[in-house]
Amino acid sequence: MELAASVPQEFPSILEADSLAPSSYQAALFHLRQGLQAIYDLAPGGETPRRIEHGELIAMLKQVIQLLHIQFAPTSSADSERRFGDILRQHRDEAGLTQEQLAEYSGLSLSLLRKLEQGSMFPSRNALLGLCSVPDLKLVPKEITSLPASKEQTHRLAPNWYVSPGFDSVQMLGELSKQLNGGSGAIEQTHAYLDHKSALDFISLCNTPRYLAWRDSFPVEESAARLRVLVGNAGLDVIALGPGDGRTEVQLVRGLLAHTDRPNLRFYLLDASQPLLSRAFRHAMDSFGDQPGVFVCGIQGNFHHLPRYMQLHYTPARSHRRRIYTMLGCTLGNLDHEPLFFQHALAGAAPHDLLLFDVEHVFSDSLDPAVIQKADPTIGSPVSEDIQRWLSGPILRYCQDAQAVTFSWRLDLNRPVRGSYGLQFMAKVQLLGGLTKEFCMFHVRRYHPESLVECLRGFGWKKVGLLPYRGSASRPRGVLLFEKQLSM
Repeated sequence: MELAASVPQEFPSILEADSLAPSSYQAALFHLRQGLQAIYDLAPGGETPRRIEHGELIAMLKQVIQLLHIQFAPTSSADSERRFGDILRQHRDEAGLTQEQLAEYSGLSLSLLRKLEQGSMFPSRNALLGLCSVPDLKLVPKEITSLPASKEQTHRLAPNWYVSPGFDSVQMLGELSKQLNGGSGAIEQTHAYLDHKSALDFISLCNTPRYLAWRDSFPVEESAARLRVLVGNAGLDVIALGPGDGRTEVQLVRGLLAHTDRPNLRFYLLDASQPLLSRAFRHAMDSFGDQPGVFVCGIQGNFHHLPRYMQLHYTPARSHRRRIYTMLGCTLGNLDHEPLFFQHALAGAAPHDLLLFDVEHVFSDSLDPAVIQKADPTIGSPVSEDIQRWLSGPILRYCQDAQAVTFSWRLDLNRPVRGSYGLQFMAKVQLLGGLTKEFCMFHVRRYHPESLVECLRGFGWKKVGLLPYRGSASRPRGVLLFEKQLSM
């Protein structure tokens, strides 16, 4: 069962108490809140009496939690010496209420309220419950009796942005500068989005008409419906790897939410580029920030190091949740070595986890360079100006003596996935004095879907879906869905 504690549990492994052993109060509060969540999750049906009883049970357990907090919550040494009447008067003053107003709102007599503040009478259970019913008085913090599944009561309390341990974007920019000022070579793909100007150029590229048309043809409804068939009504953790500006991932989550009446979804966005992550996170919060049952979290980190992020690797079988990894925007085609990524970066995946990604298909079954160059329309066309602007930016900003950059395509047949090939964006840099050097600034891949199925099968993933892009006859693309199998 998913644990429900007094602090929202979106990241349960990092929300620890100061001591190893919980106090009696903490243990009691924990179990009462578990019971509150369990009662809340009961389906009362459409019969009015059952729905009334369901509401009364929830209200009664909330009252028990309120009484527990007032009577047994740990206090500081200063507070432990204060009378209840002094605490009540302080809360009333902070709420800006007169004694007459508080008496009216709580249903207590004015004389009883005065006696409570004077300390001449100890409050009865009914008196305490009456005072707890006044929200402005704040005798009991709202989160103590809130339901963990409710977005309104958790998202403002749970941290929702993390920088992963050991991640250092400043160091990465330093490494990029060293490489660009050294000899020729291949630039690691993450550096294409790392600084703010590169991220801005990439976002501009993604909003050009041809890329918008590509994204609009993504089979969102079909993918969401297929995922819901596989996961049922379990709570979902959607982990978006390299989401860019997050627009396709948000559309997918919208599709998932459309298939459930009671949302219980955590949406994690993991990206190495802080500017891109910020854009994706803001778009996700604008889309789901006020929606109950949805928690959005941004994580700045490298998805190649996914096993290090233990917060994401709870055991789904114990928590009644399902986990979905996504790599959209053909992100898989930017990896240097896909099998190693499946083997190592996804090593923390548990049985029944799902993996969803999209790819561009090969234009030819042949690996003859002449045949591919004739069949693939990209190779015969120049590199577009918006792509050149994006990829030349880091060179002109960080490479000393760089005067001009020109781009061309290079075919890459040395790929680890059978039948696939790659297209490399080659940048020729003109330096002072007439010298030149050349960098592979980026690459994309084309795949045989069945070769990917065969590759992933070797790492324990079974294909459970293959959905074509809409209108993809001239530019074949597809979405593949896999489920992690039980180890033999």
